[in-house]
Amino acid sequence: MMRRFMSLFLVVVSVAALLGTKLTASAEELCTPSGIEYSQISDRLDSYIDQYEVGLVSCEVAVFDGEGLITSNYYGYADLEEQTRVDEGTVYEWGSCSKVLVWVSVMQQWEQGNLDLDADIREYLPEGFLKKLQYKDEKVTMKNLMSHNAGFQESFYENQMCDESDLYDSLENAVKACECYQAYHVGEYTAYSNYGTALAAYIVERVSGQDYAEYVRENIFKPLGMEHTTIDPHMNDNEYVKNKRAELKCYYRGADPSYNEDYGICHDWVQLYPAGSVIGTLDDFARFGIALVSSEHPLFTKDSTRDEMYSPTSFYGDSDIAKNCHGLWTTECKVQTLGHAGNTSGCSSMLQFDPVSGLGVVVMTNEPGETMFNYGIPNLLFGEITDRPDYANIIGNDENDISGIYVSQRSITTGAMCFQKYMGGLFPIKKNEEGTYNLAFGGLKIDPDNKLIKIGENQYLLDKNGMKTFMYYSDLGNGTGKLEMMPADIITSRMNTGKIVFLFFTLLLGAISSIIVVIKLISALIAKLIKKEITFNKQVIATQIIYGITVLNIMVYVNSAFQNTNWFMVLSTFLAEALGVSAVINGVVLLSKTIREKESKVLSRIGRYLWGALSVLYFLFIITFQFYKYWTL
Repeated sequence: MMRRFMSLFLVVVSVAALLGTKLTASAEELCTPSGIEYSQISDRLDSYIDQYEVGLVSCEVAVFDGEGLITSNYYGYADLEEQTRVDEGTVYEWGSCSKVLVWVSVMQQWEQGNLDLDADIREYLPEGFLKKLQYKDEKVTMKNLMSHNAGFQESFYENQMCDESDLYDSLENAVKACECYQAYHVGEYTAYSNYGTALAAYIVERVSGQDYAEYVRENIFKPLGMEHTTIDPHMNDNEYVKNKRAELKCYYRGADPSYNEDYGICHDWVQLYPAGSVIGTLDDFARFGIALVSSEHPLFTKDSTRDEMYSPTSFYGDSDIAKNCHGLWTTECKVQTLGHAGNTSGCSSMLQFDPVSGLGVVVMTNEPGETMFNYGIPNLLFGEITDRPDYANIIGNDENDISGIYVSQRSITTGAMCFQKYMGGLFPIKKNEEGTYNLAFGGLKIDPDNKLIKIGENQYLLDKNGMKTFMYYSDLGNGTGKLEMMPADIITSRMNTGKIVFLFFTLLLGAISSIIVVIKLISALIAKLIKKEITFNKQVIATQIIYGITVLNIMVYVNSAFQNTNWFMVLSTFLAEALGVSAVINGVVLLSKTIREKESKVLSRIGRYLWGALSVLYFLFIITFQFYKYWTL
């Protein structure tokens, strides 16, 4: 009897010890990478929101892991005027987080054997479908589309807001009409591409035999119980979401109230809808996030498929640091996370998770371009890259100098619109006395609070308005450097400065010329009224008119690009070409006349020589910025 009792006692003690060990281990595991206990996450979110309340309109946050939802928190208002608070029924636009649905769909088709991720995508497209490939002999694979390095340059018209009536009647027609020019060699640069994503979704249509929106509903939304999410660009597949979206107002709120803006409903109608048309509730978004990390892997039939999806498809420079994993961007926090950010004209969102621990977060706001919550909250959970032991000692003083004016490769880099990258896509950095870098043009700091800091060999951290971005530097030779970051590479070269000066000199000269022409016109009218004779050199006036029209033409050209009026962009390009030819002829005539007219006053002759040279120079402006290559739009 005693022997049985002792045996039973030993079993109980052993089980208790095992349970104790398990409970201790669990207690250690239930902690975020940044060190927050799971039970404290909700309170820490509340504190974080309170800290930045001045910039809050609304923010919804769901934190989860592979076992399910940890917490859902709702802050702020869907309508400030009506003081309508957000809740579990509020819907937001996913923006580019919609792309993750494309990449999951691609991996499902790969799992079923319908797609080879390393095959040329032209095997899955109708013959001759892609008409703007510059490097036809180079293979473009699905992995290139997923990693955004297929070589496509940006365009304005493929994903901008339009009227609902202007949406294409099929994804095939949208992809055909919005094809982007292939400006780079395959794999040469990372250049975020809405078009490449929509092209991948169209391939899913081709190999699955289903309309893409229907495919997502059947293979993702329904299995996960996402009943309050729409992917249809017209929102006709979910009446609840359509009605609730009409109740959401969008805003901008910042530390300085003078910059606050109210945008109203501000809904995007997206031409290439797989790249950014999803709208839904926080609960549904969290369901999708949980499915990505759940041990039951509900999105795939094999766990190995998800393992494959989370493996790298591109790296930073020549390092082993992953940049993209089958469409999911990496973020360098205390741990490396995977995910995607989203932004529309009225909303912004974030999906981020740690593939090792399974901890994840989704954030949704009704502010476009919001960073303090979309990027700050994941950092709160996942920590900073500088929290890693191997990054503990920040190398603040860079022994090298990577100063320069960088230009994003996610832009129109060739063709008639290539000048625009110098008007809005510049990233000028200058080394300061501390050995770190400021965003500065010449001696003028663009934003004193934004800094670029070296944290390792060729590794830098950009701290910009709460958004901390990992960057990797590579010297490409010939005075050109490349900074790689999550969505796009940015490069600099000695030529960039010259082009920037050339462009702004032309625009400034155009503005001055317009003023001079107006003054001359007023002078001529006054002279006619007082019956006094006044004469102007016709060729000089012609040069001034040409430069004046150029400024107006560029303004209309850029506006037509945003308004999706492609035909006007082509007409505007032809006008620029005509002005270029006219300028050359006019300049030659003016210079030859000035040489022959030797009795003119010295100052008058100098002025004519100057305007003659400027007239000829205008043609060089057309050549430099390729206004004649309208077909690369």
